[in-house]
Amino acid sequence: MNTAKTLIASALVALTAVAAPAFAQSYSHLDPITASQKTRAEVLADLEIYRESGLAAVDRTEDFSLNANQRAKAEARYAELKASPKYAALIQRFAAQEAAKTAKATAGEADAAAVSAR
Repeated sequence: MNTAKTLIASALVALTAVAAPAFAQSYSHLDPITASQKTRAEVLADLEIYRESGLAAVDRTEDFSLNANQRAKAEARYAELKASPKYAALIQRFAAQEAAKTAKATAGEADAAAVSAR
């Protein structure tokens, strides 16, 4: 009986040793993400023209028969909008909004510091 228990225990240890490397796989998709090359204003402007061009609606549809023609039109419209002065204006607008938020937050922190210093 002890021999059977020893054999079972040895088999379990051997299986564990073999199985462990299989579970020790690389999680490279969880590596630290590098900083974006785009500003927040650029991302928001891109999102707005993506929606306006119709690409967002095309991406939500599951009707592939209509999708090809609509996608081509939406991609052309997206490229047109991205090359237009409207895209640059959107970036400036979002950058100004972000700057205003930052200034407001900084002013609020300065006010809080002044109150706590009293």
